[in-house]
Amino acid sequence: MYVYRVSAEQAFKVLQWRSQETNTKLRTLAEQILTELGKAQPPPATVNEFDSILLTAHTRVPPPER
Repeated sequence: MYVYRVSAEQAFKVLQWRSQETNTKLRTLAEQILTELGKAQPPPATVNEFDSILLTAHTRVPPPER
C-alpha cells in the first residue's frame, strides 16, 4: 500500500493477481514478500526523510477540538 500508494483493497487485488499468475498460494506469497521486505534496506535518503518526519511530526499534530 505504501509503495504503490493504493488502498488496502487494491493492494490485496495486486497480491491476488500475482498469486494467480504464478500459481502460488496467496498466503505463501504474502509471507515470502514480508520476509524479503524485512531484509530490504531503504536508501539513505529515505531513512533521512523518515527520521525528519519522526522527529518533527509532533509539531504538525493539530490541537484537540474542545
